Amino acid sequence: MDTKRFHQPEYKSQIQGARKYKREVHNAPEELSQRLLYYLGLDTWQRKTLAFLIFAFFVYCIYFAPFFKLNSIEVSGADTQAAVSVEENFKEYIQKYRVGIFPRKNIFFFGTRSFTQYLLDNNYQVAAVLEIQRKPLHKVLINIDQRVPEFVLEQGMNRYILNSDSTIGSTITEEQLALDFKGFKKVFDTATDEIKSGEKFLDSQKNDFLQYLNDNIEKKMSLGIESFEVPGRASDQLIVHLQKGFVVYFNSTTDSKIFLDRFYTLWIQLNPDQQNRLAYFDLRFEKNAYACFKGDKCSFNDTNLNSN
Repeated sequence: MDTKRFHQPEYKSQIQGARKYKREVHNAPEELSQRLLYYLGLDTWQRKTLAFLIFAFFVYCIYFAPFFKLNSIEVSGADTQAAVSVEENFKEYIQKYRVGIFPRKNIFFFGTRSFTQYLLDNNYQVAAVLEIQRKPLHKVLINIDQRVPEFVLEQGMNRYILNSDSTIGSTITEEQLALDFKGFKKVFDTATDEIKSGEKFLDSQKNDFLQYLNDNIEKKMSLGIESFEVPGRASDQLIVHLQKGFVVYFNSTTDSKIFLDRFYTLWIQLNPDQQNRLAYFDLRFEKNAYACFKGDKCSFNDTNLNSN
């Protein structure tokens, strides 16, 4: 043990000082506001100044910083009219506040999910929002699926607009049918179930099947479509009436591309006389397909042939 160092006066005084040291206790101020600042660690003017500067910086960034403000939206997947409508919705939306205090126009408080729901609730032309992104330099990019009138849905004596997403629109008068919807294909609902405007007529899978046939039969096979027939929205059956005078039965829960290719293959295998005498193709089955010709017994037994 180094006893020599212990007997040095300076070292000895340091040891004694350390033994007698007592930490100074700062009592909290009695005034409530000062006590709060004390517990927050803001008991000196330097700390208060630093805290104020940090607070002012965040307030500036949230409410005033121009580089964080959204002021434009770029719309894809819509025509000019629908795009202008979405822009108006965007301007309305960014004037609102999140949780009552945070401005939606700030890029950090612009909610993509919230804006999506706002569009679906307030813009009838928007069937779905496919993608939405916040971009630097004040911009939002959005890709929508526009809801447009696609068919005339007819059930009994009633006619409705049938939109591209299978939403049932408003009723159509005889005058409107002749003037505004003259070129629209008809979808006949032969069931007696009540349908109402605003409801979905077909689910997404069946509607996609209908849309695919409508877009591709004429393009792929040069066969004009007269109309479509659905024996009620709960049915899986979709019947296509061709202008050439025959019909094709499909199962709308199957793969539309595969079964259109099957239809095409069967069609080109017929000679011109057979094509002219064709009553129907039945493609509702996974592995089998059936053809029936006019004058054959099967054509008289099928009551669906004259259902439109």
